[in-house]
Amino acid sequence: MIGSMDSWSAWKVYENKAAICYVYSDALSKKPEHLDHGRVSLFVRRLRSSKIRTEASLQVGYEFAPTAIRIAVDGKRFTMIPRGSYAWLRRTEREAEFARALEKGRMATIEATSRRGNRTSYSFPLKGFTAVMKKARQGCR
Repeated sequence: MIGSMDSWSAWKVYENKAAICYVYSDALSKKPEHLDHGRVSLFVRRLRSSKIRTEASLQVGYEFAPTAIRIAVDGKRFTMIPRGSYAWLRRTEREAEFARALEKGRMATIEATSRRGNRTSYSFPLKGFTAVMKKARQGCR
């Protein structure tokens, strides 16, 4: 771990001797409460050798239905595409816009559907995101 602030933390790992930095947080709320959601985490990975500088992803403890996942940051809407228990932004060209929204926003909310047909929702407070993203940028220059 290279830093943390509020519910967000920044991490540095190595893949093929190259440093990879990412930030993540677990969901503050998981609805409906009676379901077992497993661990629900939102990640933003810093990319160094690409035109696209970040990659956002979502991980849950169940299989998603093969339908779009909606994510909103203070009302600004984005779409994620699921594969198994993971999801990524549908349009990679919106990665920078999404990262900026997270840095400026107060709350990210996600609406998804499980493979069993359960509608789920999650909230991620964004306080601390900007500080740990700065640590990730510094940690993987």
